[in-house]
Amino acid sequence: MNGEKAFALLLLAVSVYVSWLVIWPFFTYVALAVLLAYALYPLQRRFAPRVGPRKSAVALMVSATVLFVLPLVLLLQTVLGQALSVAERIQSGDIDLAVFQRFLETDLGADLLSAIRSGAGTALQEMTGFLGGVSNVALGFTILGFLLYYLLVDGEEAVGWFREVTPLAADVQGELLAELNRLTFAVLVTQGLIAVVQAVLTGLALAVLGFSNALFWTVVAVVLGLLPFVGSMFIWIPAALILLAGGDLLGGGGLLLYGFGVVNLTDNYLRPVIGGRSANLNPGLLVVGIFGGLVVFGFTGIFVGPIVLGFTKAVVVVVSREYA
Repeated sequence: MNGEKAFALLLLAVSVYVSWLVIWPFFTYVALAVLLAYALYPLQRRFAPRVGPRKSAVALMVSATVLFVLPLVLLLQTVLGQALSVAERIQSGDIDLAVFQRFLETDLGADLLSAIRSGAGTALQEMTGFLGGVSNVALGFTILGFLLYYLLVDGEEAVGWFREVTPLAADVQGELLAELNRLTFAVLVTQGLIAVVQAVLTGLALAVLGFSNALFWTVVAVVLGLLPFVGSMFIWIPAALILLAGGDLLGGGGLLLYGFGVVNLTDNYLRPVIGGRSANLNPGLLVVGIFGGLVVFGFTGIFVGPIVLGFTKAVVVVVSREYA
């Protein structure tokens, strides 16, 4: 290796390292932009020839924002309305808090309260780590928006540039990109299926317990289930607390047991089974990818971790076959 080539490789290594330092503080938003671009690109490819790539990208970004923000707003509005209603019933004497207090003093009530606190604390910690300060939130979502827009508009050109500068044979590049595409698709589909299953289970419980608009809340639970560390628990926990506050100890306690014992456990069971099969990963390796990704990358690690491990496996296979 001559001096010129060695200097060029050193310069490349330093540039990549410094670039990583620049990206790392906003890695969560960058990863979300890439995942959203991947999910929305089939629609972008369909609509872009009709209205133009830029208009299509803007329309898809606005639609995706409304899809996720509107259910959250409706949920918050409903929870606040229910809280005000419960407060009024407490003041009027319709709700006896002594019953609720006696339930919490039982072993079952104490265990359920501890589980709620633990789950809410974990979700709050992860969301706080994701959001950070107000200024970081603004910067992060600005980066996410710009990156998502340009990935939708120029995604194919970016992939083409990457293939040109990568010193690998065309068939090897195609195999690795196909594997990366399959892994990403499998991880996103797995998250979607789990969200639907948990939402249906939640909706059935609400319908049995006599809540109105159970179908509407099922749809909201699907949307919430697509968000890591949010999920349908933000539907059935408030519903259970409302029942408990109204004196329905059997319904409220039963819903909490059902939520923690059935709805939440579907994630632990289905994710390794469905995700492992669709991503062609050993379920144990998939679980390591999920939880290891959480530690390293934050809540986007649920997606990034399994993709990284799966892609590493594909690279090892290709290198051992082509260059051993």
